[in-house]
Amino acid sequence: MEDVTNLMNEYRECSRHLWNVYFSKREIGCARDCVFHDIRKLLFESLVLSELQDQESSENCSTESPASTETKTLPLLKVVPDTVWSPILIHQKKTNSREATCWNQEKVDLSDVELIFDDYFDFDELSVRDFNYYRCKILKFPSQVEFEGRDALIEVQYANVFLDEQHGGAQ
Repeated sequence: MEDVTNLMNEYRECSRHLWNVYFSKREIGCARDCVFHDIRKLLFESLVLSELQDQESSENCSTESPASTETKTLPLLKVVPDTVWSPILIHQKKTNSREATCWNQEKVDLSDVELIFDDYFDFDELSVRDFNYYRCKILKFPSQVEFEGRDALIEVQYANVFLDEQHGGAQ
């Protein structure tokens, strides 16, 4: 597996800068949030995916819309805790749709957990953002099978991101 943490940090820093300098000051609303989401998607495709996928020559450069990339196979990005006892927040299942999202901090042995990168996360959605968490999907967790399939948050400082070249299917 190839360590792509630095590449992911470049994407994180670019996203943070755009939000904190330009978007956080705009009027709160769906238009602002939707535009920022679309820009982050383009940033991820441009800064991360283009570096990870085979580079095509400039002769084959396409002017397809960004939405056309949805059909491409995405690389599998694994978030690997750098210590066995890294703190992790695991999404608590809701009993109904009206409940607020709840994250429980778990003290678990992370040596056998398999986390797949979904995005960066910040609890503050209105002002300055740091994106100091990896938002992941728990793919495998043999010692805690009840957590498999759930979302999890792990602080960026406690993990690294690796490209899993053997399992490069869609996320």
